[in-house]
Amino acid sequence: MILAYAVVFVILYVVIYVVPQVSGIFVETYTAEYGILEVSQNSSFIAVRNEKLYVSDNSGAVSRAAAAGKLVRRNSHIADVGSTRYYCQKRGLVSYFYDGLEEVYTPENMQTITEKNLELSDEEKQSYEVKECSEGSVQRGVPIFKIVDNNDWYLVCWIDSAEAESWNEGSSITVEFEDTTRVKMKISQKNRQGQKVQLILSCNRYYEKFDKIRMGSCKLIKTSKSGIILETDSITEKDGQKGVYVKSKRLDRASFVPVKVLLTNGDKTVVEKNFFNDEEGNQVETVENYDEILKQPETAETTKGSE
Repeated sequence: MILAYAVVFVILYVVIYVVPQVSGIFVETYTAEYGILEVSQNSSFIAVRNEKLYVSDNSGAVSRAAAAGKLVRRNSHIADVGSTRYYCQKRGLVSYFYDGLEEVYTPENMQTITEKNLELSDEEKQSYEVKECSEGSVQRGVPIFKIVDNNDWYLVCWIDSAEAESWNEGSSITVEFEDTTRVKMKISQKNRQGQKVQLILSCNRYYEKFDKIRMGSCKLIKTSKSGIILETDSITEKDGQKGVYVKSKRLDRASFVPVKVLLTNGDKTVVEKNFFNDEEGNQVETVENYDEILKQPETAETTKGSE
């Protein structure tokens, strides 16, 4: 009889204390952290500018009268070759870099540029490589400086047509170049070209390499939000409110915590941190940095004391 009581006691102890602890071991969690979530597309680009390349009409030693990057007025003195002075015919930024494509890609023909224009032969790559104008002696016909209109410059980019529906003309996006510089630009035009959509982006903001770049890769960032980054699958709904289950830092329990979704990008979602206001204007406590989140909300019932 005593043995039977002992067996029952052991079974009850295991069921009440051991089983919840063991099952809790298999409840996967992750640490929520503050960060920035972006919706973006990788793309290639061709830079287009309203620019004029000036070449020498004679041979001689070059002397620069205007510094690179200087904004000059029309008819400003830019350079000398021998005893001949050279003036610009319009206002703009002074540049001493060229690639020979200044009159090939212009604002007037941007719509005709296709992604195939990026496919250069080795000979073309060498021919159209960005070069610096000579500061020594030059022969007739050699480039000596360039004037670039800084009021508007453009990037022609391409994205898959299946992804293009939400990229709207007139909307602002951020372009991240390969050197990680980010520039705000506007989608000026959106043109279908076969299986791709051509985006023409415009900008009047200064970028230190804007007079040198011609072709390259970039990231087009449509939108970004900062907050607590969560795994999308960990978000559930309870009584009409989205939320996640957060494990207590001191107790073996998980509680439902409401969240306000700011942006979702596939398997990641960014939500407000610490507090947010609901539809009635009430302040609601929400997830914090370093909260321990249940990966699968359906496993909350296996966590002792879940609410």
